[in-house]
Amino acid sequence: MSLVSTRAAFEKAVTDAVTAADNTVLMVYDNVRFTTPGKTKKYVIMSITYNQTTIQTQGASSDFYVGVVQCSIYTPKSAGTSTFSAIGESVIDGLTSVNAPNYTDTFSCKPRVLEVSGPIPLEIEDRSHFIGLVSCQFSAIA
Repeated sequence: MSLVSTRAAFEKAVTDAVTAADNTVLMVYDNVRFTTPGKTKKYVIMSITYNQTTIQTQGASSDFYVGVVQCSIYTPKSAGTSTFSAIGESVIDGLTSVNAPNYTDTFSCKPRVLEVSGPIPLEIEDRSHFIGLVSCQFSAIA
């Protein structure tokens, strides 16, 4: 298991769910350079933060990753909240899909999420988009 495979597991789960629900939504990842999409585009910026990377047992430490996944949802302003809500639901579906009994762990990291917060809408002046957040804590083990 590695930090890379853990990140990939969550990125794939969310991307698959968002794309299945609406293939016009762009996915942007915190570890990839991007140009901000135009004001008519819908997109999700996904970031992953690691708060812990090992657990100390008797002897050598073991890989045990704990952190936070945050997805910032951007939808065009003045278009209502239905699009924002639909994208939020697909992000939540992607995050929680790793907990399903039929989840296939192709990245060999046993990803799990805890309670999901959001979507929390943020009305920020002078922005071309309506913004909201979905976040949750996660764990992954070797």
